[in-house]
Amino acid sequence: MTPDSLKRLRDWFRANAAELPWRLANLDALRDPYVVWISETMLQQTQVSTVKDYFIRWMRRFPDVETLAKADEAEVFKFWQGLGYYSRARNILKTAKIVATLRQAQGPSKMPETRKELEALPGIGAYTAGAILSLAYHKREAILDGNLVRIFSRLYKLDFLPTSRNRVRDDRSGMTEKKATQSSSEIYWGYAREIADSPKAYIHNEALMELGRTVCKTKSPLCEACPLHNECCAFIDGQTAEFPPVKKRLEKNWHGTVLVVESKDGKILAVNGGQKFLDGQLSLPHFESMRGATVGFPAKAEDYINADDVETVEQRGTFRHSITVHKIECNVLHVQLSINAKNSRTSGAYTTKWIEKAKAFETFANSFSLKALKKVF
Repeated sequence: MTPDSLKRLRDWFRANAAELPWRLANLDALRDPYVVWISETMLQQTQVSTVKDYFIRWMRRFPDVETLAKADEAEVFKFWQGLGYYSRARNILKTAKIVATLRQAQGPSKMPETRKELEALPGIGAYTAGAILSLAYHKREAILDGNLVRIFSRLYKLDFLPTSRNRVRDDRSGMTEKKATQSSSEIYWGYAREIADSPKAYIHNEALMELGRTVCKTKSPLCEACPLHNECCAFIDGQTAEFPPVKKRLEKNWHGTVLVVESKDGKILAVNGGQKFLDGQLSLPHFESMRGATVGFPAKAEDYINADDVETVEQRGTFRHSITVHKIECNVLHVQLSINAKNSRTSGAYTTKWIEKAKAFETFANSFSLKALKKVF
C-alpha cells in the first residue's frame, strides 16, 4: 500500500471505529497486554457480537493475570462455556500460571515483549503474539487473521489461501517472481509485514481488522465505502465475489448416545477423560452408536455402570451439536439406578464423579452436556 492509502485507512478507522469493551477511546494509547491477549483469543473463530458479553463477564471475574492464575480449570471452563474450542481456555490458564510465576520470580512485569517469548507460551501463536506486540506495545509487528487474508486476497487478487499450494501470477497483483515461488503463507505474511513496517503499525493492523469485519465482508462487501477500493484489483476488475477462494470445509457426521445416569439418591454421573469429545473436561458419558438403535440399556453403557444396578431406561429425544468439524447428533438416555451413588473411581482412561442433581447445570461447563441435561430435567 502507498502512504496515501495508509492515511486513508487510518482516517477511515478513526471515523468509524466501533466501541468495543476491549478497545480504548483513545485509539493511539498503549493497551493492557492481558486485555489484548484475552480478547484476541476469544475472537478466534467467534463473532465480535458474541464475544462482547463473554469478555465483560470474564474481566469482572479475572481482571488480571494473577487472579486468573489462581483459578482452577473447572471455573475457567464455566466462564468460557459457549465459546467452544475449550483448548483455548485450557491454554489461557496454563499461560496465566506461567506468567504469574515469572512475575513472582522477577518482580512486577508485563507479559513478554518479544515474539519468540510470546509464541513459546501455550496457545499463543503468530497472530496472537503479533496482536499483543502491536496493539499493547505499539511494536512494528505484523498480524494475519481471516479479515486481513480476505482483504489482501482482494487487493492483490491472490487466488489462493495461506495454506494452499496454488500460486497467483497476475501482473496486477504486483507480485515478483520471488514472491510467486514463496509458500502461500509467506506471501500473505509478507503483505502483513509491509503494513506493519511503520510507527503506526498498531493502528494499521486494527484498522484492517475493522475494515474486514464491517466493510470487506465475506458476503456482500460494501466496496463503495472502502477507503482502499480505488487500488483493489478485485474491485476494479469486478471480481470481488471471486476472492478469496472458498475454503473447502471437511465436515464429519457423528451419531452417538449420551447417558444421563441418575442414582437413587439423586446424583448425576459425570466422567473426565476417555471421551470422543470434551476429553479433559467434566462431561456426561457418551459413545458412538447407530441411528435407530433399539431403546434399552446399551452394552457400551456398561463401561460406566453395572447393568444389574439399572432400574429404568428411557429415551428422552435427540439433540444436534457442532464441535470443530464434527456435526453431531445424539440420542439421550435417562438411566435411573436402583442404588445410591458410589465413590468416584478411575477406570482406564477416565474418572467418574457423582454430582448433585441440583448443581448439575452449574457444574458442567460445556453446552454439549447441558443440551443433554435439558432433555431430561
